Amino acid sequence: MRYLTYNGNGPFTGAYIQDLLPEHEANHIEVDEATYLNWCDLSYQDGAIVPTPGPSAAQLLANAKASQTAIVSAACQQAIIAGFTSSALGAAHTYPAKPTDQQNLNASVVASILPGVAADWTTPFWCADGSGAWAYVPHTAAQIQQVGTDGKAAILACLTKNQQLAEQIDACTTVDAIRAIT
Repeated sequence: MRYLTYNGNGPFTGAYIQDLLPEHEANHIEVDEATYLNWCDLSYQDGAIVPTPGPSAAQLLANAKASQTAIVSAACQQAIIAGFTSSALGAAHTYPAKPTDQQNLNASVVASILPGVAADWTTPFWCADGSGAWAYVPHTAAQIQQVGTDGKAAILACLTKNQQLAEQIDACTTVDAIRAIT
């Protein structure tokens, strides 16, 4: 003998053979072997065994929106930490933008604007030239401030794009339309 247990209407809560049915399981129903083997796909509804309904169209749409929004947000974070370019040194250089890099850039910009900074103040900062060679290159106060401005603009562009895509995703009415937004 095989049994399925339930707590009112809804999915079954367990499947047992006769000798293993716990005594405290008052709500149980005897079933045939095929039903017993497929119990995870079944529910108890008003005294009858019925297939468990799948998610509604609204639930599928909401799940797709949440999933695609998370994918777009992760891509935004990757774009931010991939770095940015600035021509503050006279030619395009690539700058890192992981969280520690952003903190270091902020500290350098702040140091460049403190009262009493010498006219010939410089700070070394990590960047890559056009050939991809990374090095600590001296930056003047004006140059490091420009790098800070360019970094902020690059990050803000990523965040703005992320928000625009999230709004597009939220406005979608089909799962296919949601998945098309990347």
